Amino acid sequence: MRYYLTLLALLAALPCHASTRGIVLKPEGQVEVRPGPSADWTPVSQAVRMEQGGEIRTNGDSKAVVMFSDGSRFMLGNNSQFAVEDTSKKRAGFKLMFGKLRAAVRGYFASRFEVRTPSAVCAVRGTEFDVEVARDGNTEMSVEEGLVEVNDSKGKMAVVSSEERIKVGMDGMSKPETVSLKDERAGEAARPMAVMRDTARERTRTMLEELRNRELKANEAMLGKDSIDAFGRRVRLEEYLLRPSDKEFKLLFLSKRPEQDRLDWGHLIEQFNAKIPDDVSKVGDIISGMYFSPTAPANWMKYFEVYLTNTVDSIKETIDFTAPVPINFAGYNGGAAMTRYYPGSIDYKQILSGPGVALAAGAGAGGLNADERIQFQLKQDYNTTTAGQFTWDQKVVNNAGALTTLEKITLDPTNVADVTVYGYTNDLVDKGGLYTGTVDPTVNPSDPVVTYPSGPGKADYSVGTTYADNSTLVSRKLLVSNEGDVLGIPGSPNSGTFLKEGNFNLELVINSSLFQGRDIDVLFAPEILSQKKEATTTADQFSLN
Repeated sequence: MRYYLTLLALLAALPCHASTRGIVLKPEGQVEVRPGPSADWTPVSQAVRMEQGGEIRTNGDSKAVVMFSDGSRFMLGNNSQFAVEDTSKKRAGFKLMFGKLRAAVRGYFASRFEVRTPSAVCAVRGTEFDVEVARDGNTEMSVEEGLVEVNDSKGKMAVVSSEERIKVGMDGMSKPETVSLKDERAGEAARPMAVMRDTARERTRTMLEELRNRELKANEAMLGKDSIDAFGRRVRLEEYLLRPSDKEFKLLFLSKRPEQDRLDWGHLIEQFNAKIPDDVSKVGDIISGMYFSPTAPANWMKYFEVYLTNTVDSIKETIDFTAPVPINFAGYNGGAAMTRYYPGSIDYKQILSGPGVALAAGAGAGGLNADERIQFQLKQDYNTTTAGQFTWDQKVVNNAGALTTLEKITLDPTNVADVTVYGYTNDLVDKGGLYTGTVDPTVNPSDPVVTYPSGPGKADYSVGTTYADNSTLVSRKLLVSNEGDVLGIPGSPNSGTFLKEGNFNLELVINSSLFQGRDIDVLFAPEILSQKKEATTTADQFSLN
């Protein structure tokens, strides 16, 4: 039996910035405006257009709404002063001198909103937040939904997430506080879920702060939208495409379901040996060039990682590559010499984690954390284990949860008979390969169970595996419209179905018996992956079973 992984290719792109022009002020009560700080204040009683440099002032009995063409809006409270500082294509900058502001940022995060106060800079990475500035310049900011990056005058930075707040004085900032955990009315019953959310926020914040503290904020895309998943639940999607160095991409994606008080999120990482082009649509060529190239590749992928979590349980898949080496593939060419470059080694691991995993046999082995276990590993090398030959060593957990070789094969790429004959179990025996049937993770029939939960003609594809210790892993992939409809397709779907681009979200649902009844359910929006020509793209691959 051969247990092969399904590879899913994703295209990642940087977005085009939408114009931030078309800012309209709608006054409520006695509101004044002026075109710049040296001009006189003029009362306004009806909607007016605001230009760069313009300022707004409310008194004790008035308010104002600042509206943007993409649907975003700022609500100014009474006794507030606000300025439009920058309306360029690359950023939208504003300043709250004093008073209160409530922001609701919509659209696709195309405009990079930034709100300055005398003591802080709030870079919007989310949707709804409040800012209050005292006359002495001290700032308090709280986030209702999304993420906001806050910088103080001392050079410190923090990422504030949903239901958190932060205080920034002229002498620096405090740490973000989780509002819900400090509210005694929430009661003890609410605390476990709040702690789970706080753990996820901390992981997310740590990753974002690590990237942003490197001051690599260019070449970055963000996306946010509301959708319905395949099960009828409303989902708030947030995605961040970052380039922390000229050799890698990182993609962070979050799925928040308010009605279920649930957050699922994940990240995707690709690292290369050398600098990749600014036009990362060419990265796919770099990956293709790693395999069977007639000349030595100028660049190659070193590391790949995909991580998905429901904030309690997680699945992580990693692939380590070494440099492509010249190999004679004569066996594939009728015996005639044919030198091609191929990665010297490929090491794939699938790691599960969570409280249920911590209780399972084999957890913590191999230097992992106590709540982690390698469920599956496939190592391939050329010339390292056996001189002049390929070696495949496929391992799965046995009945005691220990990682055990299921099959181990060596193949001479110059040998026509080797290449032609090598096949399944009987061939393994004939050629001296190792096959350990007692740890075979399959159930009848002799391949992982493939089902189509939505029936024929729908892009809904599920693969399930039962291992020797009776642990299970089921990966389900769906293409879903923003309204929650599963994409219709001719015939039955396969992994290639999910290469499709368009106005559909990719929903990934992961179940395991080690997750104690929970699942992981992440939506990935394709908008961030299919932008206009002036944007850039990259190609990624990962499997989930």
